[in-house]
Amino acid sequence: MTTSKYALFGALAMLSTTTALAGDFIYKPASATEIAAHHQKVAGSHRERFVKPYEVQRLSQNVYWISVANYNVTAVIGQHSVLLIDAPHGTGKQLLAAIKSFTDKPLSGIVYSHAHADHVGDSRLIQTALADTHIEIYATAEVRDALHSHKVTAPAPVTQIIGDTFKFEGHTFKTLSNFNGHTQDNTALLIQDQGRTIIHAIDLVHPDQLEFRSFSNVEDAIAYKNDIDTLMALDWDVMVTGHSNLGYKADVQFVQDYIRDVQTFIHAGLAKAQFAEHFKGESPFSWYAGYTNEVIDFAHAKMAEKYRAGREEEFDIVAKSHVRVMFWAMFARAL
Repeated sequence: MTTSKYALFGALAMLSTTTALAGDFIYKPASATEIAAHHQKVAGSHRERFVKPYEVQRLSQNVYWISVANYNVTAVIGQHSVLLIDAPHGTGKQLLAAIKSFTDKPLSGIVYSHAHADHVGDSRLIQTALADTHIEIYATAEVRDALHSHKVTAPAPVTQIIGDTFKFEGHTFKTLSNFNGHTQDNTALLIQDQGRTIIHAIDLVHPDQLEFRSFSNVEDAIAYKNDIDTLMALDWDVMVTGHSNLGYKADVQFVQDYIRDVQTFIHAGLAKAQFAEHFKGESPFSWYAGYTNEVIDFAHAKMAEKYRAGREEEFDIVAKSHVRVMFWAMFARAL
């Protein structure tokens, strides 16, 4: 089990064992040999799964889901070697052990989904561990530029730029760079393998739980809402998410409905609140704080009526942040 600070971030995202749509899914222990059926997820509580060295679930003939301490990656077996999509900080040794558990082929490349070190930070450790093997680092130009501009130095430098499509040893990936809510550079990849379409889409949906604080600390909450709508409209069968469990369209629908409710209750709060009632004192900060807090508190209370039961612990930690970040994004755009 990793003890890095990034693993602790992962733990924060797993506080509840309550699933939003448990009745729609089949839960089985992870299997590196049996391909997951439609709507099949990995069994076990968040705590039980967090302390395991790693879990591997086969998604298709050549595509595997690997989870380490609540961080998920995709592994693709090519004709001669293995490609890894993401290499979260603190997971490198476990990822290498996981890959060896289902193939003898060597790792030859890592793709970066976005420039957050918690998802790609152990690529350098992997390169060091496999010093006798050249490990290519793939990313879009946008991800490479974000690493440079944000001065993210933990991951290994990008060595190959990928475009709208990306080929690897008999596999063709579709690169989707239009997911701009979480980060401007966030990249999803569509993989078709033996009749199944897998999407690797990170920090958009946390299956079996509410979303992390501020919808995973989104840079733009309205763009994030649009990302969820885009994700729902795409044609895919199973999703590798950055955290938690395997994802399906029902998980995306839950988030889509949740966001719609947040926005609906914010509009109701705006219709109810009267700015004049908060026009007290000398500081404009106090006027706007009173007004906006009334709207946010109203919407949060309405969300609690619908979503808190059965998931009280996580709701009380994250729900108000969802309302707050969405309120300010809507307020800035007069939506």
